[in-house]
Amino acid sequence: MSSIYTRPQIPENKVGCGKCGYVGHLTFQCRNFLQANPSKAVVLDVSSTSSPSSDDDNDTPLQQLARQEINRDKQQVQKKDSEVKSKKKEKSKRKRRRSPSTSSTSESESESESESKHSKRTGWSISDNKSYFAHGQIPGSVHTILLAANQITEPYWNYNDVDLRSLVYTSWTFTKDFTLSNDFLTLTQFTLHFDQIDTVANITLNECFLGRTNSMFIPYNFNILRSCLQSINQLRIDFESPVIYALNQAKAYNDTVPPDCPPDVQHGECHVQFIRKEPCSFSWDWGPAFAPIGIPGDVYLESTNNADISIELESVNVASYQAAGNQWQVDVLLSSHNDPFECQLKFILENTSFVYEVTVTFDHEISISVLIPDENIELWWPNGYGEQKLYTLSIYNKEQFIGSRLIGFRTVQLIQHDYGPQINGTSFYFLINYQPIFIKGSNWIPPDAFQERVTDTDLERLLRSAQVASMNMLRIWGGGIYERNSFYELADHLGIMLWHDFMFACSLYPVDKAFLQNVHDEIVYQVKRLQSHASIVLWAGNNENEGAVAQNWYDIPKERMAKVKDDYRQLYVNTVMAAVKEIDKGNNRPFVTSSPSNGIESIKEDYIATDPNDSIYGDVHFYGYGIDSWDPRTYPITRFLSETGIQSLPSLDTWKQATSNPVDFNFNSSFLQHREHSNNQLTGIMLHIQSNLPLPVTKDPLKNFTQLIYLSQINQAMTLKSISDVCRVHSSENTIDPKTSQGHTMGLMYWQINDIWQGPTWSTIEYGFRWKMAHYYVQHMYEPVYPIAILTPYQANVTDETARISLNVVNDFAKEISGQLTCSIHTLDTFAVRMSMAYDITLGFATLKHIVDLPYKLLMNRADCSNDRQYCILHCWLNHNHHQVDQTLFFTSPKAYQLYQPNLRIENVQQVTPMDIVFRISATRPALFVWLEVSSHISGYFSRNGFHMFEPVSTVTFHSWTPITNFTSASFALRSNSLFDITQP
Repeated sequence: MSSIYTRPQIPENKVGCGKCGYVGHLTFQCRNFLQANPSKAVVLDVSSTSSPSSDDDNDTPLQQLARQEINRDKQQVQKKDSEVKSKKKEKSKRKRRRSPSTSSTSESESESESESKHSKRTGWSISDNKSYFAHGQIPGSVHTILLAANQITEPYWNYNDVDLRSLVYTSWTFTKDFTLSNDFLTLTQFTLHFDQIDTVANITLNECFLGRTNSMFIPYNFNILRSCLQSINQLRIDFESPVIYALNQAKAYNDTVPPDCPPDVQHGECHVQFIRKEPCSFSWDWGPAFAPIGIPGDVYLESTNNADISIELESVNVASYQAAGNQWQVDVLLSSHNDPFECQLKFILENTSFVYEVTVTFDHEISISVLIPDENIELWWPNGYGEQKLYTLSIYNKEQFIGSRLIGFRTVQLIQHDYGPQINGTSFYFLINYQPIFIKGSNWIPPDAFQERVTDTDLERLLRSAQVASMNMLRIWGGGIYERNSFYELADHLGIMLWHDFMFACSLYPVDKAFLQNVHDEIVYQVKRLQSHASIVLWAGNNENEGAVAQNWYDIPKERMAKVKDDYRQLYVNTVMAAVKEIDKGNNRPFVTSSPSNGIESIKEDYIATDPNDSIYGDVHFYGYGIDSWDPRTYPITRFLSETGIQSLPSLDTWKQATSNPVDFNFNSSFLQHREHSNNQLTGIMLHIQSNLPLPVTKDPLKNFTQLIYLSQINQAMTLKSISDVCRVHSSENTIDPKTSQGHTMGLMYWQINDIWQGPTWSTIEYGFRWKMAHYYVQHMYEPVYPIAILTPYQANVTDETARISLNVVNDFAKEISGQLTCSIHTLDTFAVRMSMAYDITLGFATLKHIVDLPYKLLMNRADCSNDRQYCILHCWLNHNHHQVDQTLFFTSPKAYQLYQPNLRIENVQQVTPMDIVFRISATRPALFVWLEVSSHISGYFSRNGFHMFEPVSTVTFHSWTPITNFTSASFALRSNSLFDITQP
């Protein structure tokens, strides 16, 4: 069979895809294509949402998994193909072609130059018909194409988020010239596919108007008449300004829909609720307003024969587990454009003995429930609880491959039960495979304002940072985007469960017929696309909009509130929830209308609770900390805390990605004020620092700024630790206080794991993947077996005879744990221990165990700390199964301690693997908040950081994300500091 584009040769040690052409990386779509076409020459797509792998020979773990899976599946398909080879020769083949998408050259040129044209992915041009014209590639947007053409500077540089704003106030035209072969044009049905387009555009092919787009959250398919196609063609996409479109939609709507605009401090744009576009692209309190215009997804022209049977795999859903029959119900949805026909479907669970065949009459769409016995599978478990076993379910019509999905088998239950007549409220926790899971996680935002800049390697580094930190859940926040397929595949492989909001946040929304239909189509498409993923365990209708309505955030007049509430229910109950239930059937993935909400209590109150943030129901968002955010009394004792956190500044190296002006490296600079998008947060950061930590005394402006960065990160780390300790020490149902009904906290997801740009935010990982101190503390506080030490009252006076130090240990493992908890009292002038105590412990599975209450006054007297409590610190460490986890309790604020020069030294720096550097750090005295950094050109993380040294030597490993070649200590540029350095000029 002749083709327009021939797949390039693939190196032996890599897997390549003829669909996207990339070598060394395989997306979900790639795997399907290769499985269906193991040796077929293909036509190159216009673009691909996946990102090219580097030339490095070290595959990531996901690539290794994908390659193994493809090799296995390819062998099976080739075997089946050979068995029916002679039969297929006698039959008419289904014909499908794709356009020569990235090349404007003739067919004769394409074979000889295909490899170079593939690698460039060029051939598009963009213009605003006034000031700008540029050639570029897609996936791409106006900003990234102009940047690549050297017509603008880096969008994240300086004040470009405002200075380049005019780019999205105007219309843009994207054009693509391409040729079609006679072979392509002899077929009978032609379709132009947009997997994603951002956002409002008119689509024209040659002189034929194909249609209009107005949502970045759904794909668009345009049928094309044969008369519209020629040998030489031009695809034209006329984009409207999303800002002006949203404004015009708001003006045309028959009601006000607040809020009109974001706060001025965000430098944002207005009326984002009137366009189905990434909400935070118009600005948020941690991110910029770029409102991109462009094509972040695949675009391709496809041709088929109408008479040929064509079946598409719409979705696969592990819908339920039927305990009575010890079997799993897997729902498979298929579609076809053909008139009714009979087909012989075969379902194969690869690498098992399971095969199911059925003959059905196909009438455009059909749903088949496949029952898979327990004996054929192993369970999928969240990170920390077991393996993430995944299976490929392949579907055939006779011997013609239709498609496949990667699935995992797990049960999900959201338990909301009453506690009895003495306790108010309901529980709120997840049972996975009938086992209660304490949720340890964070909230996920888009990693970049421009989707095309985010590679699959970027996603893997962020998700692996979650996995390494013992997280088992991320919340896909409702003000961002539905991520690409590879994100969810990574989550499946890593055991990161996903609480998935739909993309509605912090706003009322229109509810006219056209908008609701658009939303319905979005939900149906996204649920079909995503429901096969074992990682997705809950759908949520929106972010904070139940609270916005219930508590009247937008000062709606009383006489209008009834309509506002009806509109809320019309959108999230009658449209979003109804669409989810239409597609995601079964009982393996619960739905809540909002986050936060009171769960079933909100339903009882007609989906709008009086207080959706009630601590004894559902999930809670909390940011109401006072001046001292380390004080555990600050935080509510909830059933489930799904948002909370505090800001810090990113490292100096990260700031240097955005500015080179020395004036900007100042805590009170105009540039920092510009990048701070939340009112008074910089003032708040300073007040929090002052409450617990010493302030810099240096007169050197750059050193002062660097030290304030360090202090802000200490404060964030200690704040998150305080919050986590409160949640984990109240995780047992036995901790419920009968007076308040508070307790039984079964989850914490702090705000937020990642950053969208360089600025003061709540993230624990900076833009560029550098871990803040807080992420090291997250890694520590989310340990599955974890000791907790709490002084009550907080920072009690040493003479308080009622004060107690409470020691507790949490065990998340589904097995019994034995070990020893040792606690010592230290001072900072010497490594000598004032006193020590040890406790042998045994914990049952999934247990919180109270070890002992120590009388504070008596302990201080025995340790000779009664007259100088500011010098004493409690340090505990739990040894279990050759693993040690420590815990430190300050009896007062660190700023009150006399700090001594610890004389930190880094010694014996050695490269032990291409990606691992091991070294020792020594000290002559105890050191607090020891902070390690490496050269800015090396990306990775330490085995520990921000730690306290109560021993003379500590061994630390640095793990690089990529191999370090030609390693030298000088190029590694390892450096350290501690809290003592703040006190020095």
